[in-house]
Parts: sequence; structure tokens; C-alpha cells
Amino acid sequence: MGTRNLLVSDLDGTLLGDDAALARFAEWLEARRANVRLVYASGRRFDSIVESINATELPEPDVIVAGVGTEVRWFAGGETLPFWHNRLARRWDARGASAALAHFDDLRRQPAESQSEFKVSYHAEQLPASRLRAIRGALMSAGLSAEVVYSSDRDLDIVPAGAGKGAAASFLAEYWQLPAERVLVSGDSGNDLTMFLRGFRGIVVANAHPELKALAGPNVFRSRFAFADGVLDGLRYWLDEFGESPRYTAFP
Repeated sequence: MGTRNLLVSDLDGTLLGDDAALARFAEWLEARRANVRLVYASGRRFDSIVESINATELPEPDVIVAGVGTEVRWFAGGETLPFWHNRLARRWDARGASAALAHFDDLRRQPAESQSEFKVSYHAEQLPASRLRAIRGALMSAGLSAEVVYSSDRDLDIVPAGAGKGAAASFLAEYWQLPAERVLVSGDSGNDLTMFLRGFRGIVVANAHPELKALAGPNVFRSRFAFADGVLDGLRYWLDEFGESPRYTAFP
């Protein structure tokens, strides 16, 4: 594994959820850290992610993608990557997005700490596809260019067009000049979906929600292990640590 790779991973339900599995992942990565750039991509705020890094065995990443792909910051120092944020600012109107969806009585606005400059977030249980189409239509009718991200049959995020975890992962791959086959992504829910649609090598953990378990294709590896063990299983698969043919590991 002499060529540098990029791992972009979700946290909650993916790397986080099993402390023993996380310790195994951290040990694996420590031996290969010089050849793996690490990015955490989460729906949470930057400071919340940093708290988890400090409180668990999560290895320190190079970059944190927070707010469902609306913030891209260096972990060391917390500085934003300005090209990313400047691009989002040109096409976003948070107040307009809120106003366009005000008449949807099945959307419950999340608390203020879950909102951000480039993200408007709601709770909405079991939204059917027709309702999501109506939400997208309302935003378009208001002249807004926005992405609708729905995950876990509960969390609805409205973000600028061109934002999202997948777009952020592509931005970082280009920034570091890494081809798609050197980018590995892992996740467990719908807000990770766009990372799997960019030609990267994907890892779906066993405890993933149905929207991710439905993925298939040559760039999707579905592990039979959960949480960080599933991520580690996928890394070993894609980086050919099993030899000529893929085989499953046996975790304790």
C-alpha cells in the first residue's frame, strides 16, 4: 500500500458504536497512517466531532466534513477551506429555504444547535418519496437551488446545491490530486449516500439502514461486520490485504 489513499468515513453508526471495534480500527490505521489521509464526514457540528475525537479512540483526522457536507475544516486549528465555503455562499438562502417549507406541517424544525449557516434541518418521520418530491418542488418554485438530504427515516437536511458529503469528498480528492480508485468511503445511512455515487470505493457496514444496504455494484463492498469492524473489513478488501481473492476476516 505504498500509494497514498483517502478514507472518508461517517462517524455515528459507522466508526462509532462499538468501542472494541474502534480500537481495532485505530490500531490498523496507526500502522498505515503515512499512507492514508483520513477525513470524518458527519451531520454533526465541527465542535461536536472534535469532542468525540477527544473522548474516544478515534484517530485524529486530516480534515473534518461537518454539517452533512456543508463545512470543510482542517482538524488542526479548525480553519475552513475557503474555496469550498465561498462556492456554497454564492448559491444559498437559508431564510428562503425555511420560508418555502413553512407550510409543511409534518416537518419539525430541529433545535437551534442543529442549524448552521449552510444547513436547515428538520425531523420528519417516515417521509414517502412523494413527500420528498413535494419538498424539492417547493424549493424549486421558490427559485432556490438546494439539495434535500433525508436519512434514517427521520432526519431531513436542506443544504446548498453542490453541498453534501459526496461533493465534499470529491473536492478533497481533487485538492489532494487523488484518483477515484484511491478514495474509500464508508457509511451507514442516507446522508452518506452521495459518497457512494461518485465512483469511489464504498464500504457499507452491516448495521446500515436500508437506503445504503440497497446499494450494489462493483464499487460497493457490503461487510457482514458492524460499525468500525465493518469499515476495517472493507479497507482490507479494497486494499487487497487478503491476497489474490477477497476473504472475510474473523474479528474477536
